[in-house]
Amino acid sequence: MSTAQRVRDRIDASPERSFVTALTTDGPRRAVESELSRLAQRGDLLRVRRGLYWKGTPTRFGVAPPRPVEIALEVAGPGSGPARLSAVSHLGLTTQVPSIDTIAVPGRVPTPPDAIHFVARSIERRIHDLSPTEVAVLEVLRDGPGLLESPWASFLDLIAELVDAARLRPDVILDQLEHEHHVAARTRWRLVADSLDK
Repeated sequence: MSTAQRVRDRIDASPERSFVTALTTDGPRRAVESELSRLAQRGDLLRVRRGLYWKGTPTRFGVAPPRPVEIALEVAGPGSGPARLSAVSHLGLTTQVPSIDTIAVPGRVPTPPDAIHFVARSIERRIHDLSPTEVAVLEVLRDGPGLLESPWASFLDLIAELVDAARLRPDVILDQLEHEHHVAARTRWRLVADSLDK
């Protein structure tokens, strides 16, 4: 089977609204990149940035593009997630929409996409494979009640819901906070954990 055919098979097997890179496709890298570029020129993929492509939903106007925050999370890699107002918005605790999304990146910060601001955080977030929601919770813990437009109790209620739905791992959050050396966040988490035990 040719490299071009392997690339097309890989694209066909990928779900809509997913990213594709040369690194995730078998074959010589130059040949894979060449085929990805050809598919983008043909309109089957959307080139997002060098080496990164998007398989979006086809429309009569072409492939529907990803949202900037989706690109940012892909570029930032595992363990990344929203920070500051973007974290509060992600958790549904504000009606405000940030003009520029802020993404917390574990380890070295790459060049961000347009309309995105990256902030550096502990590489341990990648090691723990934190989800964007878990990162958002950590970021709210770091910034404290002043970041919320709703009462802190609403954040505590949300934490309980996320734990019940298995979308937040309390033991992982606690371990992560031990690595981040953020005293205020650890103190706030202890209060959250106490409320979960009641």
